[in-house]
Amino acid sequence: MRKNLLKISHQRGAFSLLAAATLLVLLMFLGVALDTGRLYLEQRRLQKIADMAAIESLLRLPNSDCSTSPGDAQLFAIDSAQRNNFLNSPHQNLNTECVAVSTVSGLRETTASASGDAVQTITSSQVKSSIVLQAASWMAEGVDNHITLTAVAAAQRPPAVAAFTVGSQLLRLHNNKLLGQLLQTIGLDVDYLTLLDSHGLANTSVSASGLLEALGVNLSVNELKALSPAGLVELVNTQVGLLGVRDIVDLSTDLVGDSVLQGSLSVLGNAILSDPLLDNANLQLFGSGSEAALIRLNASGDYPPEAVMDTQINLGDLIATSLLAGYAGRSLIIPDLNLLGLLDVELGIIEPPSIGIGPIGTKAYNAQIRLYLNVNSNHLIGGLLSWLTNTVLGTQIHLPIWIDLATSQGTLTDIDCSVNPVEVDILVDSSLLNVCIGEVPDDLKWSTANSCLTASSDKELIRLLGIPLLTGKAEIAPLYAQEQLTGIQLHETQSTEVNPLSLGSAVDNIVGELLDLLSGLFRRPASLDNNLTYSEAGQPLLLKNLAAQYLQASTNNGFYNVDAVTALILNGSNEYDSAGNQVLPPLIDEDWMLVNSIPTSCLLTTCPVSYWNNGTFSQAFNAYTKPGGLLDLLGISTLSNGYRSCGGLLNVLLTWNNCIEYNLVKFLTEKPGGIDLSQNQDGNSIADSSTQTVNCSGTLCLLLEPVLELLKPVLSHIGDLLTGTITDVLGLKIGQTDVSVESATCGAPSLIH
Repeated sequence: MRKNLLKISHQRGAFSLLAAATLLVLLMFLGVALDTGRLYLEQRRLQKIADMAAIESLLRLPNSDCSTSPGDAQLFAIDSAQRNNFLNSPHQNLNTECVAVSTVSGLRETTASASGDAVQTITSSQVKSSIVLQAASWMAEGVDNHITLTAVAAAQRPPAVAAFTVGSQLLRLHNNKLLGQLLQTIGLDVDYLTLLDSHGLANTSVSASGLLEALGVNLSVNELKALSPAGLVELVNTQVGLLGVRDIVDLSTDLVGDSVLQGSLSVLGNAILSDPLLDNANLQLFGSGSEAALIRLNASGDYPPEAVMDTQINLGDLIATSLLAGYAGRSLIIPDLNLLGLLDVELGIIEPPSIGIGPIGTKAYNAQIRLYLNVNSNHLIGGLLSWLTNTVLGTQIHLPIWIDLATSQGTLTDIDCSVNPVEVDILVDSSLLNVCIGEVPDDLKWSTANSCLTASSDKELIRLLGIPLLTGKAEIAPLYAQEQLTGIQLHETQSTEVNPLSLGSAVDNIVGELLDLLSGLFRRPASLDNNLTYSEAGQPLLLKNLAAQYLQASTNNGFYNVDAVTALILNGSNEYDSAGNQVLPPLIDEDWMLVNSIPTSCLLTTCPVSYWNNGTFSQAFNAYTKPGGLLDLLGISTLSNGYRSCGGLLNVLLTWNNCIEYNLVKFLTEKPGGIDLSQNQDGNSIADSSTQTVNCSGTLCLLLEPVLELLKPVLSHIGDLLTGTITDVLGLKIGQTDVSVESATCGAPSLIH
């Protein structure tokens, strides 16, 4: 029994030692844990100080931009740290610098840069090391019993962003000018456009994130941070794809809560669905760079896409932009643009408008509209005048005129977040009235990728007496303008100034250039460019063709009648047009005298010219139709002055018309003083835009005057079309660009990491 008691006592002693050892180990682990917690708390405190110093420093800097005052960033950070009981020991340190932030593989990285807008703060503090290292320092030399903790914080203010439209007068659907005209063209009731007035969608907006969420694209903040603007565009286009105009209307219907608006939108959506033009349109929602899209993000710079997600987009502008985009690339006939009742003017939207959304540097574009005017003399005249112009004169004037009315681009240059309400500055660049003359294929008429000059090809513009006088294509330089709009507040519209002198000069220049081309009937146009060629048709060739018209009018049984053609040349025809003008006016003012022009006979041949008699043109012309000697009678001409004898037996039977034409052309070509076909005043009179009349002399001008009297007013009134009719019918103010700011967001500074 005693042995057993002793054995138990020994075992109890063993358990006591084991328990003591276990307790000691636990106490050691507890000490290490507490010591680790001490270091963790020190690190947390250090990180908190770095975070607060970075944010406060950024907040105190002008515009929360470190680059505005890099030296102050350190001072402001030190103030923050000292208020948090830091930097009270020589073992504590703080360094602040400006950094640029970039995204690499979805991670935000900082790079030291004096021009960087972000603030990066590095705090460090020397504290007692862990008890393990302290114990090691007791037992061995060279082991430091202190450790330096470091914390890094970077703060950046997200860029202020704004949503705005350019050329917004085109986007006001309650203005039944342009869009009202277009909708009526395809049968839509303009009354439905009132849903966008001040009582409708004009005051209804949705954030970009809400728009994406409604389309089924849900992105967390972290996912947005991992994307670049281009990456966001690619993601949305991948998940959403192209949208139809009806899709945009349906989306707006889901987003508004007003049942009346929902009903109006539903009616509008059904009307769109019933029209194949709009129903088949495919639109891209987001775009960057130069790609066409309803909403354009700024593709340049490195800013987080989440900065634009809270920016509000007006639903009215979104629907209006969608409707106009649905018409892009299509031709529309608007009867109210009919020019003088003589020309049908076609209109097309070659580039739809866009809504710009993003930080400084973001761009938005207005709707680019192209007009086509087909000035064709064949379409303006008829009956006897048409026959005279095309058959007798061999003349046609065809000027295909393309006018790109306005190309305006707005660039966001500044967002002032220091004032309330926020103010926005936008730089507007405009190109107005780019005019081209030339042939454009049907598939490129309303091209979104080609300017009118790029798309046009050489065209025969003017033909006279069968001679192509003016061929090629031409461009009349547009009017360029740039204006900085400043202090635009939210929901406000500002317009660029109209310079009436510059705009008036541009319109006058267009009309002058067109009339100058028309004057190419008589002289080389004054301002030919490298794309136009003018045929310097010689006087003999013109006279030959003109003489042929008079000869043809004298034909009797297929043969030219010398007496009749002489009477036409000297007196003109007995036929008159509806205006009382002779169909063929006199070609020369009076019968002129020629020395040694009437041949005399020397039996077999005609006598030498020195023995000939003096006579007039009409006498000589008639004399050459009679044989001057026996050889002439047989058909062998013995005239020694370069003319031909047409009275021989063989000549009468075989070459009469050719012989008569040859002699007449030679007479007209060699007439002393020439024939008054193309006096300088002819062309100058036509090119004078200050008068609607054509005051000129010369046979050609008299022949063409009825055509010119019709064409000149048409070309002159193109100026009225641009300055007045476009404004009245389309509501588009040439030379003035409207810019509307729908929303602006000024982000609060936040930590990057």
